[in-house]
Amino acid sequence: MSQGYKIIHCLKGLHVTFFNRQTNHEVLYCDEEIKPKVGQIFDSLEDGDFFYKRYAHSVGFSVRCSSENKNKDGVIRWKYFVCSKEGYKPNVSKENEVSELGVKVKRRSLTREGCDAKVAFKLLEGGKYELTRFQESHTHALASPKKRQFLRSARKVNNIHKSIMFANSRANIGPSKTYHLLKEQLGGYENIGCTHRDLQNSFRDLKTLIKDSDAYVFIDNFKRKQEVNPSFYFAYEVDVEDRLKHVFWADGICRKNYFLFGDVMSFDTTYETNKYSMIFAPFTGVNHHRQSVTFGAAFLANEKADSFIWLFEKFLEAMGGNKPNLIITDQDPAMKIAIEKVFDSSAHRFCMWNIMKNVSEKVGVSLNSNEEFNNKFKSCVWGSDTSENFEASWKSIMIEFGLQKNEWLSHMYNIRNMWIPTYFRDIFLAGVLRTTSRSESENSFYGNFLNPTIGLVEFWMRFESAIEAQRHKELLADNTSLHSLPILKLDRGLERHGRDIYTRENFYIFQNELWIGCIDCGVENINQNDGVDVLHIIDNSVPNGKVSEVVYNVSDYSSTCSCNMFQSQGIPCRHILYVLRGKGLNEIPNKYILNRWTKMATNKSVFNVDGKDLEGLSETKNERQLISEVWDHLYMCMHMVGQCKEKLLPITNGFANIKKQLSEFEDDSLPTKTNELESFIGFDLSKEVKIHPPQISKTKGSGKRIKGGKEKAIEQQQKRSRLCKACGQYASHDTRNCPSKSSP
Repeated sequence: MSQGYKIIHCLKGLHVTFFNRQTNHEVLYCDEEIKPKVGQIFDSLEDGDFFYKRYAHSVGFSVRCSSENKNKDGVIRWKYFVCSKEGYKPNVSKENEVSELGVKVKRRSLTREGCDAKVAFKLLEGGKYELTRFQESHTHALASPKKRQFLRSARKVNNIHKSIMFANSRANIGPSKTYHLLKEQLGGYENIGCTHRDLQNSFRDLKTLIKDSDAYVFIDNFKRKQEVNPSFYFAYEVDVEDRLKHVFWADGICRKNYFLFGDVMSFDTTYETNKYSMIFAPFTGVNHHRQSVTFGAAFLANEKADSFIWLFEKFLEAMGGNKPNLIITDQDPAMKIAIEKVFDSSAHRFCMWNIMKNVSEKVGVSLNSNEEFNNKFKSCVWGSDTSENFEASWKSIMIEFGLQKNEWLSHMYNIRNMWIPTYFRDIFLAGVLRTTSRSESENSFYGNFLNPTIGLVEFWMRFESAIEAQRHKELLADNTSLHSLPILKLDRGLERHGRDIYTRENFYIFQNELWIGCIDCGVENINQNDGVDVLHIIDNSVPNGKVSEVVYNVSDYSSTCSCNMFQSQGIPCRHILYVLRGKGLNEIPNKYILNRWTKMATNKSVFNVDGKDLEGLSETKNERQLISEVWDHLYMCMHMVGQCKEKLLPITNGFANIKKQLSEFEDDSLPTKTNELESFIGFDLSKEVKIHPPQISKTKGSGKRIKGGKEKAIEQQQKRSRLCKACGQYASHDTRNCPSKSSP
């Protein structure tokens, strides 16, 4: 070897790179199979491009397209491909420049070094191309084998990357986490085929592409769903500028769920679910497993009474005009006005969870940490049997703790019939008031899928994923209730019958009532008159032995209890069960079996106004489902292979044959970036946009959240103490705000 050359790096069996000290050029000695040769013929320009890029990647440089010449028919006559470092760019700093929009220009590095490496292809008769020129040497260092994964021409965000990225996006997993997941799946970053920034840019391109069509694509998606499945309902409204203002939607299963479980409904609004700050408003109920279930959802531009009236009217239109028996909301005044107008025959109550959460902030830090006050207040709210008992207990607490002048508590007392349970014990509540707010829980559930930076199209993708998760959870509970049995405590007739008919969650409530009825309840006295027994049942499971009155009709086994548990929760109380067991009944009378709590609650068919089954109408198999099936086959094959190298061979050969067959398909034109993105969102972006994105909403939930007194107190307690030089003590203040400093 000449002394003028130095070995840079060597890869066995492929190529060796030498550096010429006299000319400052790198010279490559490559495997003859991949090294370009003047006179080589290629069937197409794409084949020549692919061949040169494969060579470039194996050597360690990136390729970009250069000049070309076309004939009168637009066919390329000759074309140059050059090293990415070909040419020069002016070395002018733009570090302090500002764009027209006032944004600082991003600093960029120089990558051009005047490299002469290139290749030229010339069109021949018959449509083939000949390699007519090949310049091999480079004027710069080449990428080492470990760094070739970063070469620009060797990186590409392919359809597999995009499919995985968009699928993860439905689960609120962004490009960064997707990139790390790909690394784990493919065995290393070098096997991914693109960089983290490439994935982010691809996702950015999608958002940029649909920016002006966001609302139109969102509504068009609803139209196409309705064409495939007429049970899908949606309605929307635009403003004078054709900007989306309100929209409501509910698919067939949502509507069926409402007809089955819509006797009690919770409605609330949540914020920060989209980049337009539109209000997300889901309608929520309780299914036969006491799980939250969505009846429909909406976007509103504002929280005015007119907006809620429009929404509630569309909701009733979708649900065939059937109004709920009870609707539970927060204390929003505009919402209350709309409910009184639209749901005029429905009972309206305020959410206990929201109110009890505010108590700690309204009574002050000292009382909030007072255990005696908290116990007495909760006992007054939850434990009062009658309105008289509640009012007497409330007044006693106000006097004892000096809260007579508390304006908020005075207001809550004036509207006590809207939230204190003792004032509506005869209304069926489905257990909503005694648990965490259904709507708050549902909003938290959707929060796992949504965030304030997404548009409407991306919102819909994630909303669908959230609904699928909700329905999967219900199916899982169905399977558990139907194919497994809870353990019995008594193993007697009533308990066995309850296990056969109730879902698991409701059976446990029933079982607990039956157990307490058998263990802790007894008859204090009994009066019998004309086939009607009046029994006073004492419950020793509560302090001081609470007494309830049960009226039992001997002829039809019907009973009523003064505790009203069956009327409010739909499960017979311990007092009634004590009487039924004492009468020798082995089955629960039909009167006390609510279909909504049974295992077969959803087996009932529900039809729309056209007489079509709401759930029976299903969408046809689409491209995404077919792709999913292909992945299923692939995963199944890899599962069967395991770690066996012998089994990997037929998989490798099979995919080689499939790849060869796919390459034989004729494709006149390569898909553009726009075409690829359109295929993922399922919409032709060349259509005229008739519905424009909404304006940024200014709502009470769109600004910075104001912290409550309790939160501020907790933060103050958690503040790290530091030495104040003014008073010499370790405290949560410093010299600037020390309380001991005198005013100037």
